[in-house]
Amino acid sequence: MASLALACLALLAGCDAPEPPLRVGSNDWPGYMGLYYARELGRLDPQRVRLLDFTSTQRSLHAFRNDALDAVAVTLDEALLLAEQLEDSRAILVFDISQGADVLLARPEVEGLADLKGRRIGVETTALGAYMLARVLESAGLTAEQVEVVHVPLDDHASAYLDGRVDAVISFEPVRGQLLAAGARELFDSRRIPGEIVDVLVVRRDLVQKRRGDLCHLLAGHFEALEGMRIAPATAAARLATPLGMTSEQIQAAWRLMHLPNRAENRRLLSADEGGLAATLRKLETVMRANRLLSRPVNTATLLEPSLVEGCAP
Repeated sequence: MASLALACLALLAGCDAPEPPLRVGSNDWPGYMGLYYARELGRLDPQRVRLLDFTSTQRSLHAFRNDALDAVAVTLDEALLLAEQLEDSRAILVFDISQGADVLLARPEVEGLADLKGRRIGVETTALGAYMLARVLESAGLTAEQVEVVHVPLDDHASAYLDGRVDAVISFEPVRGQLLAAGARELFDSRRIPGEIVDVLVVRRDLVQKRRGDLCHLLAGHFEALEGMRIAPATAAARLATPLGMTSEQIQAAWRLMHLPNRAENRRLLSADEGGLAATLRKLETVMRANRLLSRPVNTATLLEPSLVEGCAP
């Protein structure tokens, strides 16, 4: 009996414990909804992937830095901030490219960017907010000292404008549609800086090999869901409305202001080829350092990781 027990223990010791589900963090941005729609469609095995919702990007970034997440959805400028602190950060997926979804909205009497001088501009305390503000001021020919920057949490953007606490606000859908309906003037949007506002999925380098199968499963679900969203956007938006806390119409309006790259486009964007994100990253890094959003140079050449979108079976 003792020998049988020992044999069983030896057998158990030789077996690897199953890996826990990948912990993937994001906020409720419509550009990330390929993952959530994949879950709605049953294309993500909950034993392999767990999606975690955060109320703000700051919280999801904090969780990733502290190893409470395996992957995090962020803007490209936020990915650069992560790479400054965690040199093994790798962007393995491009979710979306903003084509008007990120905006500066101002009161009707603010007729142009130059009229922002001396005005109160509301902005979220994120890398994206700081980056958009820097690009707005650059286009306006103004410095940060010539405006009053008011830090406003994302869930307070609309009320800060409607209550008169700010004269302009940097935001995105669904706030964009709400404030335009209230008479706000759109003075600047991401079409003025094409290809610069991009959302990506970031992991640590060792995960690319250690959890390759699970990451391939995640990407396959995302790209399958994207195809469903392309074919029947109203159906997809209706199923996502409750989890997002938005109407189907608001979600579709947001999708119309961004491009959602498929697998083939991801291969091009994440590669080192001309036309990919490598040149965009170098430009972003230059702008962020000039505006003191980065404290030191970042090796942008290693941030993009195309091996999964190239090597995982479609």
